[in-house]
Amino acid sequence: MLSVKVWMTRVAFRAGMVACGLLLCSLTLARPLLADEAAPAEHRVALVIGNGAYQNAAPLPNPPHDATLIAETLSQLGFTLVGGGPLIDADKPAMEKAIREFGRQLQGGAVGLFYYSGHGIQVNGSNYLIPVTANIASDVDVKYELMDVGYVLDEMTHAGNRLNIVILDACRNNPFAKKGTRAMSSGLGQVNAPAGTVIGYATQPDNVAADGTGSNSPYTAALAQALHKPGLDLFGVFNEVGLEVKQATAGQQQPWLSASPIEGRFFFAGEPEAAPPADPDLAFWDSIKSSSASDDYQAYLAKFPDGKFAELAKRKLLSDCDRLAAAPNDPDRLGDGVDPAAIDSRRAILACKALQGHRRADYLLGRALSVANRQEEAAAAFRRSAEQGYVPAEAEFAACLDAGRGVAADPQAAVSWYRKAADQGVAASQVALAAHLDQGRGLARNEGEALRWYRKAADQGVAQAQAALGLAYAAGRGVPRDDAEAVRWLRKAADQGVALAQTRLGEAYAEGAGVARAPGEAARGFAKAAAQGDAGAQYSLGWCYQFGLGVAADSRAAISWYRKAAEQGNAKARTALTSLTGAGD
Repeated sequence: MLSVKVWMTRVAFRAGMVACGLLLCSLTLARPLLADEAAPAEHRVALVIGNGAYQNAAPLPNPPHDATLIAETLSQLGFTLVGGGPLIDADKPAMEKAIREFGRQLQGGAVGLFYYSGHGIQVNGSNYLIPVTANIASDVDVKYELMDVGYVLDEMTHAGNRLNIVILDACRNNPFAKKGTRAMSSGLGQVNAPAGTVIGYATQPDNVAADGTGSNSPYTAALAQALHKPGLDLFGVFNEVGLEVKQATAGQQQPWLSASPIEGRFFFAGEPEAAPPADPDLAFWDSIKSSSASDDYQAYLAKFPDGKFAELAKRKLLSDCDRLAAAPNDPDRLGDGVDPAAIDSRRAILACKALQGHRRADYLLGRALSVANRQEEAAAAFRRSAEQGYVPAEAEFAACLDAGRGVAADPQAAVSWYRKAADQGVAASQVALAAHLDQGRGLARNEGEALRWYRKAADQGVAQAQAALGLAYAAGRGVPRDDAEAVRWLRKAADQGVALAQTRLGEAYAEGAGVARAPGEAARGFAKAAAQGDAGAQYSLGWCYQFGLGVAADSRAAISWYRKAAEQGNAKARTALTSLTGAGD
């Protein structure tokens, strides 16, 4: 099978020792490995050897510690150790015996792992592990004194087990270099991985890996940590180790892999946790949360009416509804507001209807429906909102009942809703309630109560209420007559353009009632109201021009203004026009 070479990116290096370490990992598969077959509960067998007390070569202090650490780690991960623990400082017969026993225990489908730490060399392209008693005087001693790595691989391949892992942390220099063994070279050579096999080295081929200054080699220390990490498969472990070692050695030691294609995955410490099932609510929201289209949020609410993001969707729709339908004088508006003539009723209805049942949205929906001349639906929307206590809707629904707009006219019900809104300070409802009390519509007539509500609205600056209050004081209706107080309120209303107030204020100036007589002021007041089409003001302005009151006498101007008033049915104007022209037209 084709060999695949993979450069690992993690290496561990600890300076200060000439000795070096090499890791060889062999993974052999006799048949495809499925991810679920690599569960920790599966039978696992490991042989761990650490040779350091060499009798005829430089001793290595770390391999026994490395072997002990890896043995403990593998035992914790569910591996059964051949011999019950690590084999420390073994001679060749002990190594051969252990490897044979390892092969025997691998029979029957176990997962096998072989780990070796100690000296290792390359001879004529073959890699050898060095027992502690080995003594090489010449090249011919190699096959008698050393352990061929191929022997280990053969045992594992022929065992017929489903998965084998071999880890060799072997010295890469030549401990017998001074003995004239010219065929030997430092470092292990590249080995083509057999079918279903992965071979990993602590450093790249023909290079030397360090033993380190601590109690464990950098590579083995990193390996022990990575083996414990859940969710890391075989290649993930070696990548994790490679990155750690590379960082520790500033890139001086580069781990290496040689592998044939491997099917399936193997996890030392368990598979990664399964991802939680996709949350359709969250997925939908993520797809629309940045949208500016109301339709998207309507679709979300239609699919998830009680979803996690329902309130956010409603808030977004309410913002659109508000932007499209709120009045400019609406104190709750989010934007500038829209005059009725400028409302895009189709879009506003769509945005607001999606929130039907929300009290402010229903109120705004009523505005949009009213603009669209869908008065029955508008009244129903106002009523839903009013019944939830939304004050502006109480005022609107009262107006619907008062005018019979979208519902049957009902003055008594209108008064009830007007009073609710008036009590909450809605000036328009205060004026409407005062008018009903003044006229006795929907309840008993009560001028005093009417004036009380007019005053509340007048104090809020409502011109209509100010005019009504001024007229009441001028006539002594519901209050003692007070011309000065009448002038004060009439002036407030006149300044806001109320034609009737301008006319009555002009009369006060003409007669000197509550104010010093001032014909010019009288004429100016009449002119303002006359320009707005007030028939009484048109008559009075004609009278000023006829007799030169506050203006230069001008019969033509007088006739013109009398005629305008007469055309509106003003009897005094008809009489005056007849006296000037001899005809009533």
